[in-house]
Amino acid sequence: MSYAHVTGHQSMVFDEARNRAYARAIAQCVTPDSVVLDLGCGLGIHGLLAAKAGARKVFLVDPEIVVQSALEVARFNGFGDRVQAFQGRIEEIELPEKVDVIISVFTGNLLYSEDLLPSLYFARDRWLKPGGHLIPDAAELLMAPVCAPKRHAEWIAAWSTPHLEIDYSPIRRYAANQTYWGSRDEYANWTLLAEPATVERADFHEATTTVVDCTTDFAIRSSADCTGMLGWIRIHLGDNWVGTGPKDPPMHWTPQLLPLDPEWALKAGDTMDFKVHRPAWGEWTWTCTHAGQQQRHSTFLSQPVRASDLRALMAGHKPGRNAKGELLLQTLSRLDGDQTKEAIAAGLLRDFPRRFANEREALVFVESIVRTHGA
Repeated sequence: MSYAHVTGHQSMVFDEARNRAYARAIAQCVTPDSVVLDLGCGLGIHGLLAAKAGARKVFLVDPEIVVQSALEVARFNGFGDRVQAFQGRIEEIELPEKVDVIISVFTGNLLYSEDLLPSLYFARDRWLKPGGHLIPDAAELLMAPVCAPKRHAEWIAAWSTPHLEIDYSPIRRYAANQTYWGSRDEYANWTLLAEPATVERADFHEATTTVVDCTTDFAIRSSADCTGMLGWIRIHLGDNWVGTGPKDPPMHWTPQLLPLDPEWALKAGDTMDFKVHRPAWGEWTWTCTHAGQQQRHSTFLSQPVRASDLRALMAGHKPGRNAKGELLLQTLSRLDGDQTKEAIAAGLLRDFPRRFANEREALVFVESIVRTHGA
């Protein structure tokens, strides 16, 4: 058994600053009558804090098997009679009753970047009692132009320096369209060239969309080279706002750099116009305008784009199955409850001889499909 399902959550369990902020918010609204949903619970730290605060019932929900480890911890700490675990997406499971409190950590590094908030909105509409509490109940996305020349040189400009007489300059354009994060010691000392602007606000009690579409301008206060835009979040927990910006205590979440390439030399008193856009489940696009110049970057351009990729995005496209799709279809069709996994693997090896080197490789593939899609 692999324990990656546990160790991958370690940084969240031991995130002192974040979890203490959650604990304070939980203590403010959880009573002995409360039924609490820990949505996307991982190892259940926030649900267990709710149980510790006296909640009558706590539901731990997570799509991954890690929820079983969370239940084990609940029992070990004496909460087993009040904590129930459900493995699955919230859209797919049925809870025993509606809840008074929903706790989540569904705000990504750039608020929407992990596309988890739609599941929170579903849980809110389906399971939260009228007048119930959300933790957090609101969030903001902030951005500011930043100077971080060392990181620009290492992450982006380095591609234009030949390595062992091999010139990788064509890759630079992909690097310039990615988002980046540095170590806490670094970004805490990066220079913000203007006052941060709130580019998006979300009231989780009312929100229904995850589209970002904001235009703002920045009054430059320091003369320096602008490396790009630094983005971070603030979340509202109970009576307090907790931030992940460069001057805030470190948390599991980190600020993200949306780079410019080349860097722009800005002067105090200049104005830089900024636009950021991201459709739901889509790519980040950011555009900066200054002194008649414009740069536009998009995470969609952070890797080569094939014609098939563009066709897949076109409205009305009628897709067929490729070889991988056909293999998946054939495998799923054989999960009929009548064949052993060994028989399925043998059949796949026969029908797809160029895909598998031997029956063992085919069997490992079948087992991976069964774990995900089998009953």
